[in-house]
Amino acid sequence: MLVDRMEGRRNHFDILRFVAASLVVFTHAYAISLGHEDTEPFMLLSHGQSTLGYFSVLVFFVTSGFLITMSFDKSRSPGYFLKARILRIFPALIIIVALTVFIIGPLMTSMNLKEYFMQTETYGYLRASLLWPMPYELPGVFEGNVNTGIVNGSLWTLAYEFLFYLVVAGLGITGLLYKRVLMLLMFVITVILSNVPLPFGGNTVELFSIFSSGMVFYLYRKEIPYHGGLALLSLVVLALTIEYGGMIAAFPIVGSYLTFYLAYGRRVNLSGFGKRGDFSYGIYIYGFPIQQIISKQFGGSMDPYINFLLAYPLVLLCAYVSWHFIEKRALQWKHRRWNFSREIKRRSAALMHSK
Repeated sequence: MLVDRMEGRRNHFDILRFVAASLVVFTHAYAISLGHEDTEPFMLLSHGQSTLGYFSVLVFFVTSGFLITMSFDKSRSPGYFLKARILRIFPALIIIVALTVFIIGPLMTSMNLKEYFMQTETYGYLRASLLWPMPYELPGVFEGNVNTGIVNGSLWTLAYEFLFYLVVAGLGITGLLYKRVLMLLMFVITVILSNVPLPFGGNTVELFSIFSSGMVFYLYRKEIPYHGGLALLSLVVLALTIEYGGMIAAFPIVGSYLTFYLAYGRRVNLSGFGKRGDFSYGIYIYGFPIQQIISKQFGGSMDPYINFLLAYPLVLLCAYVSWHFIEKRALQWKHRRWNFSREIKRRSAALMHSK
């Protein structure tokens, strides 16, 4: 059973998410260097169904569904859960948004600095730190690149991610999260809806079908067998859908099973990888602007492989700094309980004592 593997306390989620984030950077090298992703390898292999980047986004969402449901299940309270989720998303996001507006923007804009800082759009980009509505352009920035004006195209998924965190919290607070049959029915309905044309909300439904797959895998962890034969069957089905169509429809089941099979595999022990830090979020949010900067230095377009090879070490460096100096430190605050009146009294007493 999957739960037996979980109780072994070794998993490879860190390395899976690290690889997924890196593949997003690889795919973006095509969009940024060429202005399109038509010739990206997985786009060609899947006959236009998906890029490696979007496939990796699906892996992110299925693992998030699993891990976030587990996080709520093990949290001491809904408030603690929400605090942890806020601290995971927003501190690093606020920093990259501020760096983009006040460092990257002034250096990369075609305007003079006075013009740039007089534009309302410059400060409107700060809305990105709130996730919605998500702006993508800054005045004059990257306007000569083939991927015109887009400052950080990776951020679009974060609003969905945080929305689904709130859904888990809402379902948990009401007790619906633990009605497993109801959650399974919700998953089936979202998978069906994600494969029919909808007048609005198509991305939300498609991504939630993947996220809810992870939720269901966690809720049914005691019943889902961990078996190499099922993993092989899932791989075959996924390969057939990549070749003949229906990959997105099949992913919530076969893609999810493969993801968790790999995450809890014990033949190769990579569980120590995460001890160096969780760099996947930093890779994801820093990749796009760094790649745009490099493309600008090459006249706005270039070979995507060169873009990736030049950008990736810089992206890793930024992810390392982001984790050790922002993300990890921010997460430490989730364990602190603040009594503001007591804190004010303590600080006042300390001030009086110092006098």
